[in-house]
Amino acid sequence: MLGSVGTVEQVYTTLFAVSGLISIAAIPRARQFDDPDVRRGLVGLLATAGGWALLKTAFFLLSDYREPVYIVGLALGFATVWAWLYFCSAYTGRRYHRNKSLRRLGAGVFLFVVSVKATNRVHGLYFTTEEVETPFAYLAIEHNLFHWAATGLSYVLAAVGMFMLFQLYFESGYETRSLTVLTGLIGVPVVLDVAALFTPWLVDVIYAPLGVAAFAVGVLFLSERRFLAVQETSRGDGLSIYLDENGRIKDYSAGASDVLPELSAATGSQFSTAVPTVAEAIDSDDNILEREHDGEQRFYFVSASTVSLGESGTEVVQLSDVTKTERQRREIADREQALDEQNELYRAVIDASFAFVFRIDLDGTYMFVSPSVEEFLGYSPGELEGQQINVTLPDERTAERAWDQIEPVLHGEQNRVRDFPLKTKAGRTVYSDIRGVPIYDGSVPEDERGPDDIVGIQLMVRDATERRQREGLISVINRVLRHNLRNRMSVITSYASMLESTLDDDDAEKATHIQDTADRVLDLTESAQKIEENRELSPDLEPMDVVSMVDRTVSELEVRYPEASITADTPESAVANTHGRFETALSEVADNAAKHGGDPPIVDIEVTVTESQVAISVSDNGPGIPEMEREVLQSSTETQLVHGDGLGLWLVFWIVTSLKGELEATVSDGSTVTIWLPRPS
Repeated sequence: MLGSVGTVEQVYTTLFAVSGLISIAAIPRARQFDDPDVRRGLVGLLATAGGWALLKTAFFLLSDYREPVYIVGLALGFATVWAWLYFCSAYTGRRYHRNKSLRRLGAGVFLFVVSVKATNRVHGLYFTTEEVETPFAYLAIEHNLFHWAATGLSYVLAAVGMFMLFQLYFESGYETRSLTVLTGLIGVPVVLDVAALFTPWLVDVIYAPLGVAAFAVGVLFLSERRFLAVQETSRGDGLSIYLDENGRIKDYSAGASDVLPELSAATGSQFSTAVPTVAEAIDSDDNILEREHDGEQRFYFVSASTVSLGESGTEVVQLSDVTKTERQRREIADREQALDEQNELYRAVIDASFAFVFRIDLDGTYMFVSPSVEEFLGYSPGELEGQQINVTLPDERTAERAWDQIEPVLHGEQNRVRDFPLKTKAGRTVYSDIRGVPIYDGSVPEDERGPDDIVGIQLMVRDATERRQREGLISVINRVLRHNLRNRMSVITSYASMLESTLDDDDAEKATHIQDTADRVLDLTESAQKIEENRELSPDLEPMDVVSMVDRTVSELEVRYPEASITADTPESAVANTHGRFETALSEVADNAAKHGGDPPIVDIEVTVTESQVAISVSDNGPGIPEMEREVLQSSTETQLVHGDGLGLWLVFWIVTSLKGELEATVSDGSTVTIWLPRPS
């Protein structure tokens, strides 16, 4: 039953009642904490401390139940210590509260102490009671040995928790004086506990719930943003920046200002303006900030997180030093890049099927030489690697030519050179066919590569010395024969022209026939020359715009045949997978159409593009290509029974088929020759 309450008793009753109600009322606020472990610890602390304070209030008000109320309060009070430890461990980022062994030990100690308290009536070892009148009438508690042992343990455990908090405050680098004061309030009631032992004017009831209530009000309602910011630093390296809701810098740790000196005058400034490199790192794909610190390049993983407590929240930017991990990652990436480049190198060798391979860097230094080079040039790979390309070039002029050929490759194009001179170790000049392709940075995706990503050049080389000698001999013989044939036929033409002008009737017609025949033989020599010029039927094709070739061909025809009507119907562009020698075939077909067209000649060139091919049609208004010539194209062979009257269409056929193209000749009101070239895949 309720006893009479005096003024002093009213003060005690009100003080503990208010502190208990504050702790209980703060629980909903604590339940809004983001971190589940911190939330559980803080709610447990407030619940046990609040319940303990309210039981102390009941201790003063319920005179008939003071002893059992006090015993239950002792149990809750001891539970408060464990809730406090749980909270401190979780808040500071430690794992003690998760350690099963420690939890079992704590539960055992708690149950033992509570059992001693609950059985005090039996053994009296914990406390004895006595009714006293000072400072008011209440049941005084005389504490015995077990009480002081349990209290001492409680103070030690509470001090351990406070040490964990103070250590975090110090290591966070933030301005934490307000949090230090609030945490210190938990220890202030100890002073009252000690003083109560020496004066009858203070009731010996343990004042700890008052400190917990003060701490709860402070961290949950007055300094909640800083409380959240400091707790977030327990997850990182202590390099953190604390922002307000508008993205302005409110505070930062000492470690962060050490890495980012520009923070020293940045309080109140916009984060993205004060430290733009950190802001950019947050938005980057890898979140890595590269920074020079203490004379070495270091790497930091930058993360931003928002922690909230009810409607209050704060953004904390943390920098975690990941230098060792990032260096290892980059080393692995470099190795993978080198492997990709090496794979590309070997793939190029296999694709090209050339005799041997050089790899040079952008400065012309041999970086890789295949072993088979020794048989050709006499150098071992080790003798060439690290040397400039000039060591294998006969003279300065050849070196200039080499760089002229390398230039397109540096712009991302493939290039091929025939009969390029190289100097052997013995000083002899040999000749080679060389194909150059760019080597790209292996870390750059294939569809994003450009000239800036080229790291070297791959040169695939084939010995052309014997072929050059053989073709040189053939060329000399061919040239001598053509020269002599042209000279002789020019004499025949001149005499035939003279006879034509002096003879009459049938004799004059015979002289004209002799002249026409001689002209056709001269045309054959010109076609033979073109065939020789285009004898290299290499399948190295590349995307080329056919329209520009048509435009040049039309311009040449207009000059050569001013009386002819020449039109071209072409799209803006028509890209085919072809070679520059296709223009020779196109010119031959168009020239034939203008030469053998009607009077006057009409030549129409049309270019159309389909999904897989580019078609080029050349039509004229002449009598049509003779059937024998068309049969030559249809059978793709020339026999003793079926043979053409010239080499022009054979030249066209050889060129087009070497370019993986097709052609067809039709006759209907003139001739139409259609060529189909493949489009790039």
